[in-house]
Amino acid sequence: MELKDDPRFLRGIALFNDGDYLEASDFFEELFFEGVRDEPDFIRIFLQFSVGIFHAQTGQWRPAVERIEEGLRLVASIRDDRGFDLVSLAASMKAGSNAVREKRNALWPQIAFRAR
Repeated sequence: MELKDDPRFLRGIALFNDGDYLEASDFFEELFFEGVRDEPDFIRIFLQFSVGIFHAQTGQWRPAVERIEEGLRLVASIRDDRGFDLVSLAASMKAGSNAVREKRNALWPQIAFRAR
């Protein structure tokens, strides 16, 4: 089964997009440990971003920035975006990370497919 068709991956994305970052991270973490070939690094992007946002929401600034920056490094290394708009996601996450560093409220993005 393609990762983007896995119900757990789709549920993780839906939870992320609904702002339930901790619950989303549970789905991404499960898939991360089951991933094969290039899947773990791809899944880890979403895992790091969801955990980073959760840390930001709970006032844990340094872990938030560290997780988000790890996700940004992974986006830069991914060759197959599987149809997701990782460029836009990364730009929004970088802006959110900067807001966290400056102790401002961040506007967190949603995970979306690329426009065709």
